[in-house]
Amino acid sequence: MNEKTAKKTTIFALDLGGSKMLSALVDVFETTDGERKTELRGVARRTLTKDAGRDGVWAAILDATAETFEKTGESWDDVASIGATIPGVADPKRGYWVYAPFSGIADFPLADELRARFGKPVFADNDVNACAWAEKVFGVCQDVDNFVWITISNGIGGGLVLDGKVYAGKFSGAAEIGHFNVVESGGALCGCGNRGCLEATAAGPGIARRYRELVKGVFNGGDAASSELRADWLRYLASSGANANAEFELAQSATAATIAEEARRGNPLAVKVYDDTGRYVGRAASYAANLVNPEKIVIGGGVAGSFDLFYPALWETFERCLFKATNKTLTIEKTGLGYEAGLMGAASLAFAPYC
Repeated sequence: MNEKTAKKTTIFALDLGGSKMLSALVDVFETTDGERKTELRGVARRTLTKDAGRDGVWAAILDATAETFEKTGESWDDVASIGATIPGVADPKRGYWVYAPFSGIADFPLADELRARFGKPVFADNDVNACAWAEKVFGVCQDVDNFVWITISNGIGGGLVLDGKVYAGKFSGAAEIGHFNVVESGGALCGCGNRGCLEATAAGPGIARRYRELVKGVFNGGDAASSELRADWLRYLASSGANANAEFELAQSATAATIAEEARRGNPLAVKVYDDTGRYVGRAASYAANLVNPEKIVIGGGVAGSFDLFYPALWETFERCLFKATNKTLTIEKTGLGYEAGLMGAASLAFAPYC
């Protein structure tokens, strides 16, 4: 794309999360034929604590905003509008942060506050819905009007785009894919109060928990692991020069990211955990596909960085559970938005608002 001839729109993007927030300028270059290219500038990051409250979040926003403009050397005169993503329940028509279970923040008129402070149009919505919309505006679904977006990170959420519009549901609760039941009995307790939810099982903390349990079972030689898997693990340790005691200790602080590294090195326990992750996600994805009959399912979030590790088992399970007669061309893909999907989601709300 020739950026000199493309129309440029600059959006100030805010990505608010449970434990952090990001700000940046997002330049959107659009040609006359509709091709789009984006560029992030001046990314600033701030930590948000659980007890930060409204005042703490607002202070972090102002501080990060100042850093973004200092880094870029831009002024508000260069900005067309503001986009913001909100964790938890949002009201996009009013730009309200309705409620966030993690922090307890409620009834925060975020759009009004931003508009009053910076004098620009403001668009705000739930972070997952925003990421789904960004996939339509900037990502791999620009030519697709019906798709499901699944984010897998510290939690698991979903977004629906149906007939070219985000579908939020009557009470903004549509596509709660993280609370699909994927373990029939004895599943882990989820934050929602139920057991066996996809979020409790296949989000980052669930991946780490299952790995610890598997290592413990193999280490102790109990029923949690087969003798064949134990033998494979011991051979892996011997070939890598490690020992069981050290690996057991390391497993206690393992994260989804470090387990993925182990899987890439050939650790059979890590490989199994990611295979199982794929099976859980594949089952949930089949539920979503059989319900809404989308053209695509897109996987995003931090765990999507390990997409290659869990995709084979995901697809095998998905195909087995799918009603194939009406889903013959459905594909499952990794997000095209990259690591900063939240900022792209915020920008998409302002660039092409859907409500």
